[in-house]
Amino acid sequence: MTKGLGWGGTVVPGVRLLGVRVDVVVEIDHAAHRERRGGPVLDRDVLATWEWPEVVAEPAVVTLVGVLAFGAHWRRALGDAVRLSGFCPVAIVGVADEACRVECAYAGVGLVVDGRVVEPPRDGRAEGARRRTLDRWVEETVYARLIADRTLEPVARPSATP
Repeated sequence: MTKGLGWGGTVVPGVRLLGVRVDVVVEIDHAAHRERRGGPVLDRDVLATWEWPEVVAEPAVVTLVGVLAFGAHWRRALGDAVRLSGFCPVAIVGVADEACRVECAYAGVGLVVDGRVVEPPRDGRAEGARRRTLDRWVEETVYARLIADRTLEPVARPSATP
């Protein structure tokens, strides 16, 4: 389903991000994963320091390509998708309804109906959204999920002895 949206990469199903359960499509940098010294980092204070120019940050392993939201009703899925549109392109699985199509088009949210893309998503993140520490936290959350699912092997922790 994500191929029709133009999103290539690894699909991580059923991820909970900011209270929303979605399928996430990511690109994985396997070289960065091998370079990691301690696996995913979810401490927001540490992640904030990674944005400082004088800090040597861990390499980014996961890059968000797209998010696909589902819901009991298309309006709920649309609200969830819009909530995450500041990170990457988003789409919903909706219904063949003119109101649904118009609302998705207005919000820049892709619409998939019966496995077919009815409304393409906007390219990139929502207009005006800029990269921030929360982006890295979301990426690290998905990275942790990839390790928990055994999609990626856990990173060996550095030893305490020199």
